[in-house]
Amino acid sequence: METVCWMASGISESEQPASPLRVQVGEAVELSTFDDLYRCEYEPMVRLARGLVDAVELAEEVVQDAFAKVLDRWGRLDRPGAYLRTAVVNGARSELRKREVRRRIGLRPFMAPDPEEQDYLLDALNRLSTRQKTVLVLKYYADMTEKEIAQVLGIRLGTVKSATSRGLAELRKVVEQ
Repeated sequence: METVCWMASGISESEQPASPLRVQVGEAVELSTFDDLYRCEYEPMVRLARGLVDAVELAEEVVQDAFAKVLDRWGRLDRPGAYLRTAVVNGARSELRKREVRRRIGLRPFMAPDPEEQDYLLDALNRLSTRQKTVLVLKYYADMTEKEIAQVLGIRLGTVKSATSRGLAELRKVVEQ
């Protein structure tokens, strides 16, 4: 999988090379300005958030909130991309917790997915626990290692492994139905 980013090098936008820098996903690219980070990471972060919250509009809102947090802390961050990804995951998890509370007390969902955009994999993932869904999306969609997932979620490596195993087993049951 490949992503396209402009390498931040202090060159003005008009002087940028004709073709953008192509890097493998997960490869470090030094982005010197917030605008560079935004251009490079917005779409991948929306895809990640959509995998977790299953609604494009809600995913975009989570990502915008995460970028706002990064901007507030821009001068103090050593790794703004990592902070951004963690903020997106935490924002999505927060939304999933709110959704679960609404479901428990009988409120209608905040935002139902558009039937034309129905994604059967996302429907199956929604039947898993929040932790299992989050771990599976981060592992198989965001291509994160188990160690990275543990760091982002603030849980132990063994918990990531068991959530992955149990989530896959549950996903198999759901898909077979």
